[in-house]
Amino acid sequence: MLCRGTLTRVEIVKEYDIAPIAHVKLLAGQEKKSCTNDKLEHRYYCFSYKHKKDKNKSGTFICGKHAADHFLELLNHKEIPLFNPLSSERVSHGGGSGKGDVTRDTREWNPIAKELSNAINFLIISWNKPPRDVLSDIKKRIEAAPMQKPKLNDVKAVNTIVSYDKRKRKLSDMIEELRKDNPSLKEYSFGRLNQILANEDKPSYFS
Repeated sequence: MLCRGTLTRVEIVKEYDIAPIAHVKLLAGQEKKSCTNDKLEHRYYCFSYKHKKDKNKSGTFICGKHAADHFLELLNHKEIPLFNPLSSERVSHGGGSGKGDVTRDTREWNPIAKELSNAINFLIISWNKPPRDVLSDIKKRIEAAPMQKPKLNDVKAVNTIVSYDKRKRKLSDMIEELRKDNPSLKEYSFGRLNQILANEDKPSYFS
């Protein structure tokens, strides 16, 4: 999905159902390219898309602040708070940066929903290809109702998707690899998700 230029983005919104999935900080040691074909800096959005007539044409794309702001304006959608996992920058409880130009997360969260949201955000950060279909649908449901406990099937689905990592890493391993270039990365626990899976006699790939 290429989205360079105002008119291109207008046409995309006409032809596709577009929805923001996540707004995350670009960490040290990472290089990602926007759908505008520009190199991303500082932070970026991940969007899902599905063709309004041909539902087989679907997927995700990422873009920087300028293109993301335009998409949000066209969709009449408010910003998603920034997920910034670095403790060296002032961060609100929900993961938004204290910098003036970044939306802060003042929402109240169900603790299990928060762990699942954090897990998906870290997959977006860790994997070169953004999440598709099932994972993006789960993330959108969590963002729409952060105080609601996630469905058991959603927890299982994300756990299964983590298990598909090409290098067979658990999510906690991915986070530790990110920490090598980002020593101020905060500590994250997935204990509640692990317990839910243990109750179902399922192995956890979160940690």
